[in-house]
Amino acid sequence: MNNAITKYNYKNLRKEKIRRFYDWLSIANDIAVGMEFLVGSFLFLPNHNELDGVYLFIIGSSQLLIRPMINIVRRAHLFLLSKINR
Repeated sequence: MNNAITKYNYKNLRKEKIRRFYDWLSIANDIAVGMEFLVGSFLFLPNHNELDGVYLFIIGSSQLLIRPMINIVRRAHLFLLSKINR
């Protein structure tokens, strides 16, 4: 009985650690996107290099696709973990 409880607790702790990792990764990505769009907006103001602003907007837009991919990878990771630990 103790072994089953220990295994259950370990599995839940590992899942929680994985969730936290991907949550922080998602937050870091959101901050990077916000910063790129903010700096890109300033670079579109007069007397700045608009080309740099365009590049930052392209990078920020592509990073908007990363968030759902992080979610998919996290879900797949947790799914595989649950299949392995059965």
